[in-house]
Amino acid sequence: MNLSFYIAKRIAGSHSSGFSRFIIRLATIATAISVAIMIISVAVVSGFKSNIRDKMFAFWGQIEITPFNANPSYLINPDPISYNGTLVRDVRELPGVQSIHPFILKPAILHAENGAMEGLKLKGISPAYPLSSNAVIAFDDQSINFKTAAYSKDIILSQTTLNRLKSKVGDTLLAFFLDPDQQFPRVRKLHIAGTYHTGMSEVDQSFALCDIRLLRRISNWDSTAINGYQVTVKDYKKADAIGKKIYRTFLKPPLYTSTMEDIYPNIYGWLGLMDTNTYIILIIMAVVSVINLSTALLIFILERANMSGILKSMGMPQIKLQGIFLYHATIIAFKGIVFGTVFGLVFCLLQQHAPFIHLDESAYYMKDMPIRIVAWQVILIDVSTLVFCLIFMLIPSLFVRRISLIKAIRFR
Repeated sequence: MNLSFYIAKRIAGSHSSGFSRFIIRLATIATAISVAIMIISVAVVSGFKSNIRDKMFAFWGQIEITPFNANPSYLINPDPISYNGTLVRDVRELPGVQSIHPFILKPAILHAENGAMEGLKLKGISPAYPLSSNAVIAFDDQSINFKTAAYSKDIILSQTTLNRLKSKVGDTLLAFFLDPDQQFPRVRKLHIAGTYHTGMSEVDQSFALCDIRLLRRISNWDSTAINGYQVTVKDYKKADAIGKKIYRTFLKPPLYTSTMEDIYPNIYGWLGLMDTNTYIILIIMAVVSVINLSTALLIFILERANMSGILKSMGMPQIKLQGIFLYHATIIAFKGIVFGTVFGLVFCLLQQHAPFIHLDESAYYMKDMPIRIVAWQVILIDVSTLVFCLIFMLIPSLFVRRISLIKAIRFR
């Protein structure tokens, strides 16, 4: 039997003095709050990163194949490339690739019947492009009618653009296409066939969807002309590796691959800043736990000075005597970690299934605070907190060695 653990367990179940009992409870509560805050912080940041990535991926995929551009975020290219069926087939058959779709991107000015105007980019898509709602992007029931002989005059606007134009689904508007080679803009009368919503201003305020054939006609391009390909992969973590493999294996100059991080560096930089904030919170909460447990352990050692002297007089080695208080601190930390984990997970599950904390969508890209619980992160927080606390508990536990045998026995 481990004598130090046995004594620590008996002490933990005994009734201490009112003050020490209050300090121990305070340390347990502080540890629980710290662990809960760490779990919630990590879950919120994971939720933000996952939600924002999914919104971008739903509209643009993870990889873009376009002619090389020193500024990947500027996707508009006045010079088209020809659709390559062999390239599409090879990329689609690549392990990890889910789909590939051609697109054309062209700037336009939309003029509503009420006189409102908006400038944005029209993204021309093919009939195979997915226009179904999912967890991160919402399309209404209407869609583009690709069955027309020449090209469809339907357009899908974001709900944000529709509100700014003060229009509704079913209305018509004029689209002005400006071309440097032409003296006057080309005009087309388009029908608002539907809406979408991602919650990301970078997408909702900048893009609309239309028939790819419309943009070919406007640009005087042939039936195979496109601006690039949108590639969706099954695991976003492998996007960089798959993009490099596509470039090395299938592409010839001037074609090049870009990932969403290349196209939206500001958003990824913001997400990286959130990671930094999370690390700061984790460090602060860990320090709070250590300070509270150290204080509780020192008070407990002083309260049990008489017991320490008796055990020393009976021949208990210093290491075992020190172990009693370390085990006791472990019990306090373990209780705090368990309570904090339960509270943190309950809070996260409530927010996940019945959101009660709401956000400004224009600033945070979503209406509710996102939560994503990752099991290994919760386990890592619990184990790391326990180990971190125990390592730093070694310092106050050394105070036991300084207790005088005679004074401890006489101590009251």
